[in-house]
Amino acid sequence: MVKITSYPAEPSDIKHYISGEKMKNDHHLHTVLTFDNHLNIDVLKKAVMQSTKKLPLLLCHFKETNKGAFWQESVFSAEDLVFLIKTTEPEAEVNRALVRKLSTENGPQIRLTIVRTELADKLVIILNHMLADGAGFKEYLYLLSELYSQLLENPNYQANLSLGSRNLKQVFDQFSRKEIKTIFTEKTNRKTVYNPTFPLKGDPKNPKIIWTKLPKEIFDGIVHYAKENEATVNDVFFAAMVRIVQRTTHQNELSIDCPVDLRKYLPGKASQGITNLTANITCQINANDDLTSFESTLQAVKNSLNPQKNSLAPLRIYYLLELIFKKKSYSFAKKASEKMYSIPKTSFTNIGIIDEEKLIFEGSTLTDCFICGSLKYAPFFQVAATTFRGELTLSTNLHGTTRDHDWQKHFLDQLAREFTLLAHDEL
Repeated sequence: MVKITSYPAEPSDIKHYISGEKMKNDHHLHTVLTFDNHLNIDVLKKAVMQSTKKLPLLLCHFKETNKGAFWQESVFSAEDLVFLIKTTEPEAEVNRALVRKLSTENGPQIRLTIVRTELADKLVIILNHMLADGAGFKEYLYLLSELYSQLLENPNYQANLSLGSRNLKQVFDQFSRKEIKTIFTEKTNRKTVYNPTFPLKGDPKNPKIIWTKLPKEIFDGIVHYAKENEATVNDVFFAAMVRIVQRTTHQNELSIDCPVDLRKYLPGKASQGITNLTANITCQINANDDLTSFESTLQAVKNSLNPQKNSLAPLRIYYLLELIFKKKSYSFAKKASEKMYSIPKTSFTNIGIIDEEKLIFEGSTLTDCFICGSLKYAPFFQVAATTFRGELTLSTNLHGTTRDHDWQKHFLDQLAREFTLLAHDEL
């Protein structure tokens, strides 16, 4: 009898699954890679199949029982994962490929679509967010490109890959007993969440991803401004986000979710396996904060975020959920996760720099790449940022009406203009 392999679902997996169930988002991650020529599709298929040794959950389906949740292996071929579309309208096909849905319950958990014109390819990849966060998705892309390059040179290449730990325990193992105690004893001020009201009606049947790009000189200007003001690039991003949200809604009390990568606590800032290692802090803007200038808004952002960045308290909920899922019944733990994990409806996620030196597909030149987050359902709203070769891409994703998408496009345009003025020292 053939043994069917299964893998335990992590609490972070369940967290993203609940977001899909409650129609907060579709728990998918998306990327578009643009090449100057045609990829070798047969080699790409081999690379994808080898990548499943590192992340076998890609070939699994998700199952829930009374006793727990797990990933169970299924039988998929490369033809179930990689698709080729030949077209004279690449942008339209990219947009269609980007909003395709995966089936968590049936699998597979990834889809690659090559959108091919006469001269070049765009590669659209959709990954189940339950398997990885933005940093984990970048790890997967680096692995895929390395496998592709090796297989292009040597068709018999076999990488030595294993799953590694996907558990949040690898983070907590880095802490001393005193630090673990601090997670529970450090005092935090529980503040009221102020969700700005946006004119979003929503349409579950009309998903769309909208993005805009800013040239290298603008991102260089953002980096320079951050250094001059003893801030991080992320602080500057949030200051701009706050200003546009305030300008759009005329609300002076705002709560904006800020994801934090927990890999910073790991040796070499690297996880043992491709997974979700993200916590959340909140950028809280109060009625008495001065938002009249970019500089004063940046100070308000720093005042809110800095104490949280240096605190272990934001890890409390994740430590507790790990214990609850270990000690309690699955149904109890799932309900606890749904109740305990709550973030503002508005978020800005800085997925960060995509390292061009780690993303090399031999024989092809990658001319552009960006990653965007999950497709939200109104009233949830998110802006994502990635940087590749110094170019900043801002994106926002929503199941929405045509008017919603027009509003989102206008929001991104305002955000881009804010960064442009900042870089040119015109604010």
